[in-house]
Amino acid sequence: MRRKKRVTGRFYIFLLILLVIAFLIVRPHLNFGSKEAVIMAAQSEFTQNMDCVLIRDETVAASESTAHIEYVATEGTLVNTGDTVAYVYSAGYSEKLLQNLEDTRAKIQDYHKTVILNNIKDDNLARYDTIVNMMAAEFKSLVNHDSYGSLLTAARQLETAMVNRQEYLRQNKREDVKLSKLYDEETTRLNSIQSWRKEEKAAQSGVISFYMDGYEGALSSETLPSITAADVNTVLAGGSLGSTLSAKETAIYRIVNQSQWYVALVTDAKTWNPVVGQPYTLQMEGFDDLSFTAFVTSVQKESGTILAVFQINDPIGSLIYQRTGRARLTATISGLSVSSKALSEENGQLGVWLIDLGGETFVPVEVLSSDGSDALIQPLVDGALGIGQRVRIK
Repeated sequence: MRRKKRVTGRFYIFLLILLVIAFLIVRPHLNFGSKEAVIMAAQSEFTQNMDCVLIRDETVAASESTAHIEYVATEGTLVNTGDTVAYVYSAGYSEKLLQNLEDTRAKIQDYHKTVILNNIKDDNLARYDTIVNMMAAEFKSLVNHDSYGSLLTAARQLETAMVNRQEYLRQNKREDVKLSKLYDEETTRLNSIQSWRKEEKAAQSGVISFYMDGYEGALSSETLPSITAADVNTVLAGGSLGSTLSAKETAIYRIVNQSQWYVALVTDAKTWNPVVGQPYTLQMEGFDDLSFTAFVTSVQKESGTILAVFQINDPIGSLIYQRTGRARLTATISGLSVSSKALSEENGQLGVWLIDLGGETFVPVEVLSSDGSDALIQPLVDGALGIGQRVRIK
């Protein structure tokens, strides 16, 4: 008859060791009465579309009692320090003065053709006339929307052609008493106009623009530290931030640093907390061919919202005329992952309760991103949390 094997105490000890090892392996994934979770390493692909405000590093030139502005520089081009960008006419100037000058010049031209030259053929003068007529036709076409192009450039080309023709007539004038009087009259009228004119020169290098939206004074690189989330929301709603110019001042032009500008946006602190220095890829809706690298430069938290400001060091291009828009931000974010239920708030500060041998310790954190189930976090103090540590969950 076969004997039954007797179970010894050594077997139970071996079984107990196996159970302890298995418990230690699965313990991080078990929820007991205290409900714990384990901190894990994770990466998150962040993509979000948000309304934003563009802030430029630009200088605005203004003048008091301005009656008329004559633009010299070409819109959207680079200018250097000291370049003439415009002529500003003060309040004593009137369009009648310019009209009188043009009337006198027309008399000079007519006198040359009908009296001085009469039937004498002047090929050079004919060439100047042809150029003026061509420029005038192009300008008229642009005004009537029969063609496309820069109206400012066409006006400047027409003016140049007329001045060149006038100068040719002056240099080739023949001795004539009436003609001399007409030229003296032209000089007098020209001096009268110039007495009201002030030359505006670029105070720095950059891209020149004569278009303003009224936010230039309140939104600039200099005012960045004082801009609030309320300011950003006001601009997005089309509201006013007030003017930094006096009632007598008129903005003439702005010079923009094309290689440094900013984007400000307001978001919910529960879903995303950008970290200063973190890079993102930024694209503006409607400008799909443009992609920029944007770095977080400041983060302001207030009442559950975050005002984040990004700096871009790429050429601003056509966004020089954009004040608001919708930005698409993308990035790969690395951090520590915990269950969203592990997040707690103590005295207005978000954090997790770390379980260690000494009990529980509250560790303040920033939420880099959250999908509602898990949160990617970063401790406010480097090294305060690590992979494999346990935290309390609700």
